[in-house]
Amino acid sequence: MGKRMKKFAALFLSVCLLMSVLSINVSAASKSVKLDKSSISMTAGKTYTLKATVTGFSKYTLQWSTSDKSVASVAKGGKITANKAGTAYITVKVKDTNYAAKCKVTVKAKSSGTSTTTTTTAATTKTNTTISNNTDAMSFVKNIKVGWNLGNTLDAIGNGLNAETSWGNPKTTKAMIDTVKKAGFNTIRIPVSWGTHLDSNNNINAEWMARVNEVVDYAIDNGMYVILNTHHEGSWLIPSKDKEKAITTKYTAIWKQIANNFKDYDEHLIFEGMNEPRTEGSAMQWNGGTPDERKVINTLNQAFVDTVRGTGGNNKNRFLMVTPYAASADKNSLKDFVIPNDKNIIVSIHAYSPYWMALNTELKNKSMTTEYENEIKNLFKTLDDTFLSKGIPVIIGEFGFLNKNNETERAEGTKFYLTTAKSYGVPCIWWDNGSTVLAAPNKEGFAILDRKNLTWYYQKIVDAIFSVYKK
Repeated sequence: MGKRMKKFAALFLSVCLLMSVLSINVSAASKSVKLDKSSISMTAGKTYTLKATVTGFSKYTLQWSTSDKSVASVAKGGKITANKAGTAYITVKVKDTNYAAKCKVTVKAKSSGTSTTTTTTAATTKTNTTISNNTDAMSFVKNIKVGWNLGNTLDAIGNGLNAETSWGNPKTTKAMIDTVKKAGFNTIRIPVSWGTHLDSNNNINAEWMARVNEVVDYAIDNGMYVILNTHHEGSWLIPSKDKEKAITTKYTAIWKQIANNFKDYDEHLIFEGMNEPRTEGSAMQWNGGTPDERKVINTLNQAFVDTVRGTGGNNKNRFLMVTPYAASADKNSLKDFVIPNDKNIIVSIHAYSPYWMALNTELKNKSMTTEYENEIKNLFKTLDDTFLSKGIPVIIGEFGFLNKNNETERAEGTKFYLTTAKSYGVPCIWWDNGSTVLAAPNKEGFAILDRKNLTWYYQKIVDAIFSVYKK
């Protein structure tokens, strides 16, 4: 009897220990902090108390903060006071962790009269407008016109919020995006790196998602179109057959979270699945890759479309951009390219043409020539033959002319490029990486906006752009 009792006791202790371990693992996997509202609209002078729900922590301290206390302040416990008209972001964070949640607060001024008016805020525009299933992609793309890239910023490789400035560019501000809008650009492409902001279960860091959301809103609140993508993921997104299963799992996990976060945004938000997918460092990375690599890219494009559509809401009809190998118009990249079977698809191409003036860093070949003009014409003829003539729209997500101390010549090249693009109905997005010099760390001088002083480095180039696309 004594031996049986000892065995039973040992078994009981083992079960308790196992349950304890499982409990710890489940708790660790389910840690989160959430707010009852992701966006609210308030009138100056009013208050609202946000409710935070915390899971997975036995003991914790919540920290509350605001992005602009002159617009909306927040007290301990989540009580918000609306102070003046504007937009602020309230953040709650579990102290000493990366777990956080954010709420956008849109404050309206007090009404000066007794009449009742209806105000449509940016938040209601984003969340209450359904994307119609009646607009085809070719018609939709006509709205895009011309855009600007927020390059080498949220796409900088690193983890934590400091990654945004790790390549030397300043933190993005609403005033910065306002400057882009005021110049006449109606579209902004926001490249974002996600892979370095994941935990071991492929969950995106909440603070990083909130910061991306904040920057997206800067443009959306201006009535601009936004292209949001995955960028600089080449360290893990390697399109080889042996890695296909693993990268597809990670890739779709990322897009499921992005899509769910933005599922209620209207058609002004466009998702671009990948940036320049390729096997970095391979002999064929800029020459179309291999047949197997191109097939993996096709698989990832379809997985991207299926994942976004599966999240419902406005994502059922959202316009999506897919890309061939390396986003290239090279004949090898295009010959095996399969467009997903979906009516709201746009092809994403990057085209720095003519190469010797637009991308090569040697301090020569500074002026447009007949040969260079023909190179640009041939590019758009290829796009027309391959896509446009078949009813498939194209957006050139990156183009530009390197700074070789030749502003006038760059402006002339820009005008010819965009005039040709416009004649084919292809919107183009200028690549701005924040650098004006052909030297480290950015190496390629594509910047046209002085992000610190909110002025334009090269007004002739800006004027050339808007001589083609009138404000």
